[in-house]
Amino acid sequence: MDVDLFIKKMPQVVKELISREAFDNRRSVNQEAIALLEEALVHRVGSAGQRRKQIEAVLEGYAGSRSASSSVA
Repeated sequence: MDVDLFIKKMPQVVKELISREAFDNRRSVNQEAIALLEEALVHRVGSAGQRRKQIEAVLEGYAGSRSASSSVA
């Protein structure tokens, strides 16, 4: 379900940038703001997902090296 979102006290320069992007992309300012938020969230979630995978790989490597060294001892 779609819901309303109101942004208060947005810096004028940000509004102008969104307006310019909206014009270039043939969207309304609202549509452009939604598209920009979606892009930012996808990027953030993707970055967090990649970082999480890197951390898990390091931890798995560490756990593997500990079990290999403890079985040698």
